[in-house]
Amino acid sequence: MKFTKLLLSVAGATALTLALAGCGSSSSSSGNGKTTVQFLSTKTENASTYKELIKEFEKKNPKIDVEFSSPTNAATLLKTDLTKGTFPDVVGIGGDATFVAMQDAKVFKDLSKESYVKAVDPTYQKMITSLYSGKGLYAVPYATNASGIIYNKSLFKKAGITKIPTTWDELMADAKTLKSKGITPFGVAFKDSWTTLSPWNQIVGNVIPDSWIKTRLNNKSTFAATHKAALNQWLEPLKYAQKDYMGTSYNDINRDFANGKVAMIINGNYEIPEITKLNKDIDADMFMFPVTNSASDNHVVSGIDVAFGIYNKTKVSSAANKLVAFLMQKSSAEKYTQEQFSFSAIDGVKQTSKLVAGISPEIEKVNVKNYPDHYYPSAFDMSKPLTQSALNASKGMSASQNVKQTLQNIDNTFNTANVKNK
Repeated sequence: MKFTKLLLSVAGATALTLALAGCGSSSSSSGNGKTTVQFLSTKTENASTYKELIKEFEKKNPKIDVEFSSPTNAATLLKTDLTKGTFPDVVGIGGDATFVAMQDAKVFKDLSKESYVKAVDPTYQKMITSLYSGKGLYAVPYATNASGIIYNKSLFKKAGITKIPTTWDELMADAKTLKSKGITPFGVAFKDSWTTLSPWNQIVGNVIPDSWIKTRLNNKSTFAATHKAALNQWLEPLKYAQKDYMGTSYNDINRDFANGKVAMIINGNYEIPEITKLNKDIDADMFMFPVTNSASDNHVVSGIDVAFGIYNKTKVSSAANKLVAFLMQKSSAEKYTQEQFSFSAIDGVKQTSKLVAGISPEIEKVNVKNYPDHYYPSAFDMSKPLTQSALNASKGMSASQNVKQTLQNIDNTFNTANVKNK
């Protein structure tokens, strides 16, 4: 999945109203004696897996029908449905701005007492609960992801690199070695602005304290005062990227990586299936982005790709809960994890692909931190000032001027979006 901040919008909502007619609170026992559960996924990519799991569920629960949908404009549709007073009974949703907006509206039930929650690692539960104030678990974590560095093992061997870098200095030294061998170290796809967030989140997630964002949201700090070193570090890999990184798209860089033209991509596990579609035999793996020079202090930036929420006004609470309980079973989670090339929030469910073997141990140890941008105001898009900063660098602006200008831009746009604390 491409990791973008999902912004809620009501644009075009009138034209979309009919798309959710009959959803949510209108679910009930039908004339055939069956109970219908409306289940919406905010991801289109996982529809095929859900459909298979739903067939298994309905076979085991013949008195329950599941009506599944995975619209491309799920955030808008949920917003529309909320204003109508209806809502899907079960929602598969990411731990992102869409969830925060739904939680602000107090849409979901507290699931903290449900037995299936015990199987979820506490770290991932905290990733959900940290997104709102108050007690309760209003969405149960299911699938997760991992940001890091995807690398071409063959190109590393060609350059004589035999050890995965575990510190920032080692990573930069490897980049210099690759470049000296005529190999482009980093493939950068900043034509698609959302890709700017992956290195940013990984750097900031490791060097800025988790508690800082509350200070910023309360207007008691600024990015300019605290993120200078982080932004300088974010700019550094651009020195080892292909020349036209501002004109290279996500699809372009996947093709270049698949064809052995670049050695590394700073992004997440969700990009690997796109690469293997182009080269199923590629000799690749993934390792943790070593942001600091203390290997033991580095963490994988991971997030909740899917969590399940149950509408607190559903008329089919028992059936909806049965569906979630079934999806949370280890066998269901294992099927989802392998088919969707994800990681799991459920203890004991592992991603077994060799293409992420280098980062999987860190995930299994739960050596993770959440995406910093998940805590930014929903109307704030960090990718815009980051894209401008990269463009400045490509045009030769000095790092000092670029960092100063970019941080001022970030603070100004953040202040405009931070409407809750004005």
